[in-house]
Amino acid sequence: MAKKYNLMKSKTESIILSSMNLGEADKLVTFFSIDRGLQKGVAKNARKSFRRFGAAFEAFTTCRLYLHEREFQDLIRIESADILFQPRMLCTDLYYSAAGSVMLELVKELAPLHEPNSDTYALLSQAIALLENGEDPLFLLRIFEIKLLSLLGYQPKLDYCLSCNTIPKGTAIFLSMKGGVVCSDCMVSSGDAQFRISRGSSGFYYQALRMDMEKISRLKPSPEIMQELGQAFSSYLIQLMNKRLKSMEFLRAVYKEIPVSAGERGA
Repeated sequence: MAKKYNLMKSKTESIILSSMNLGEADKLVTFFSIDRGLQKGVAKNARKSFRRFGAAFEAFTTCRLYLHEREFQDLIRIESADILFQPRMLCTDLYYSAAGSVMLELVKELAPLHEPNSDTYALLSQAIALLENGEDPLFLLRIFEIKLLSLLGYQPKLDYCLSCNTIPKGTAIFLSMKGGVVCSDCMVSSGDAQFRISRGSSGFYYQALRMDMEKISRLKPSPEIMQELGQAFSSYLIQLMNKRLKSMEFLRAVYKEIPVSAGERGA
């Protein structure tokens, strides 16, 4: 006797992270839902039915997805979609698109499947809106990294030495393998990737962590702070994911001046 499964219909507001062709007419869609977290679904005949889907599966699009679910199946069936917001800047400007693509891939790689996280959804939604309004892409990407890692439980420790638990008096050394800093007194030579973190960089990091996204443009970090945190975070993310982000390579191709960290050279 065939086993019966319960069928459920629902709808959810979501941000499209990526989509790819599946078979002759379908699409495999990865999206982040406001009340479901990271999800994957199949849109049947999406490449043939413009009426039901239109351009809803373009990356960065916020849409309302109508779902048809079956118990014990990992992939959700997407029946139709209504576009709620589709940013133009991210679709037409290469610099904004490159930075935004890193944000999407970070969520896709770090967020756990099927775990609701409305704060992460809000962060991604606000970041996309700020990019659309012309906020500096590289600055906003750094802010997004800082806040996303904290929301997902991967926040690096920059205020106290991992070894002696005191506040570093001067420049500290960030150890990407351990996700934190050590002071000069506790520093020993090792094969781990190491990056200098000044007190200015540490102060900016915690200020950005506390500040609301709509006020984030008030922060004015120096190029040195941006470079220090950029190199440390790049290496730390590779340790977390055990791989490089494809979107980061694209970002570097667009912004030629972005340095490749030692951690990435060795990854």
